[in-house]
Amino acid sequence: MVSYVIWDLGETITTPPPGGMDLKPLNEYPDIKLRKNVDEVLKTINKFDLKNAILSNTARSDSNAVKKLLKRLGVLELFEYVYATQSELDPNIPEKPDAIVYNMVLDDLGIKASDGIMVGNTWDTDIIGANQVGMHSIWLQNPSVSVRKDRETKVNNPPWVIPIWDVDSVPKAIELINSCV
Repeated sequence: MVSYVIWDLGETITTPPPGGMDLKPLNEYPDIKLRKNVDEVLKTINKFDLKNAILSNTARSDSNAVKKLLKRLGVLELFEYVYATQSELDPNIPEKPDAIVYNMVLDDLGIKASDGIMVGNTWDTDIIGANQVGMHSIWLQNPSVSVRKDRETKVNNPPWVIPIWDVDSVPKAIELINSCV
């Protein structure tokens, strides 16, 4: 049974830094905000007796910088676990969609892939990566934030991939996934 909802950060729960990449630690960008209704959705998920976690590809931000950002945004206490890859500027560091990153997070959380749901806006990293390790996923397809370049990789079903329009739909998508497992 699903026990964790694992969130991407930029363009999924927060607005991005200027230019889209964190060229300095994310907590040093005062203009980064939570996307609309994210705090309410995170609280709803906690009411479902599920835990929230973060898995985000970042350039300069480590997990502590992301925690500082989440604290400033008033939602750090809603997350049990935060991991930032610091990989976007170094091709030698694993990042989503690499299975090693997903498996490390699953191991740290002490769960099987089928016990997690990945929520993200990028098909190529968030959704395909989760799918390939056996995690369910919720794809935030809002055209203003959704990214898809990989049209070749085949998707396994199950695990389930649920497309949604905005973050408000995450609780219903979780209920749908839970009804199928």
